[in-house]
Amino acid sequence: MDAQERFAVEIMTIHELLPELSYYRMLLVAPEAEQEAIGVAFRRESRRLHPDRASTLSNEAAKEKANDVFRVINEAWRVLQDPEARARYDVLLADGVLRMTDDARAGANNDKRAGDPESAVTHPKAEKYWKMALRDFNDAQYKSCVMNIQFALNFEPGNETMKEWLDKATKLRDQDESKKEKNPYKLRLM
Repeated sequence: MDAQERFAVEIMTIHELLPELSYYRMLLVAPEAEQEAIGVAFRRESRRLHPDRASTLSNEAAKEKANDVFRVINEAWRVLQDPEARARYDVLLADGVLRMTDDARAGANNDKRAGDPESAVTHPKAEKYWKMALRDFNDAQYKSCVMNIQFALNFEPGNETMKEWLDKATKLRDQDESKKEKNPYKLRLM
C-alpha cells in the first residue's frame, strides 16, 4: 500500500470514529496535558490531517471526509486552547458529552458573560456611563464611579449588576471619605 492509500484509509477510519472521539483523542493528548502540549498537538495533527493533503487523493469520499476531520480538529483546538472553555468541556466530558454542541457553547458563553461586568448593560446610552464607571472603579476614583453608575441606572433602572456595583462603589467612596484628614484649621462661623 502506498502513502496516498494509507492516508485515505486513515482519513476514512478517523471519520468513522469521529462520534466516539473526544477532543483530547482527536489531538492525541492526555486530558491532563499542559496547555502548551495542546498547541503543539493541534499544529501536528492539523498539518498531518489537513484537507489540502487529501486533495491529491483519487478517493473522492476521503477528500470530503478530510474536511470533516479537519473541522473537528479545529473545534477541539478552539475549546481546549481556552482554559475556561477547557474546564467547562472537562465537566461535560465527565458527563459523557464528547462535543461542545451549539447549545453547550451558547451556555458556556452565557456563563462567561454572566461573570463579566462589561456585558452587564444592554442600553447603548447606559453602556457609555457603565464603561466610565468601571474605569473609575479600577482607578480607585470611587466618587466619580458612583456618579457614572447612577447615570447608567437612569437608562436601566432594573439592572441588578449595576446596583451591586453601586453598593460596592458607595461603600468604598464612604471609606475613602472617612479616611481623609479633616482640616483642623477650618474656620467655623456661628
